[in-house]
Amino acid sequence: MSEHFIALPENVYRHLLAVAQSQGMTPADWIASQLPPDVDQQKPLATSLSDLIGSINSQVEPPQTYQKTVFGEAIATKLAKQGIRRP
Repeated sequence: MSEHFIALPENVYRHLLAVAQSQGMTPADWIASQLPPDVDQQKPLATSLSDLIGSINSQVEPPQTYQKTVFGEAIATKLAKQGIRRP
């Protein structure tokens, strides 16, 4: 793997170095940790969701009770004006 160099102003480099060191990383590793993962390294969706299968039982009816709040009532009023009602 080849290396590339970038020029940073002194104050930016010092800040980068301080942040990286506080997290136990090198500046290059810290920068790499801030980047999104490579597309090739992303797991398929099925793999990502495999641990969640079975965590919600869709056979059970959810409770129909809710606690009224000022915010919730404001949202319900706004949705009611659009024709959306609470069951």
